[in-house]
Amino acid sequence: MNVNVQEFVNYVLSFYGLGGMYSEYKFRESEVKKAIKIHKRNKDVEFIGDSVDREMVRDIVLDEIRA
Repeated sequence: MNVNVQEFVNYVLSFYGLGGMYSEYKFRESEVKKAIKIHKRNKDVEFIGDSVDREMVRDIVLDEIRA
């Protein structure tokens, strides 16, 4: 599936970025883009840009990028 990465970044930020549903996380676009690159390297999981991917990217930001 061909996912528009910028649309997915915006989707993630609508939840975890400033002004998002969970804005206390204060995710930055650069963090989300790094997490997406890491997530897409995992060949065991197909990246389709859904809520599961959003939550996996969230976890990567929190556990790997901000660790």
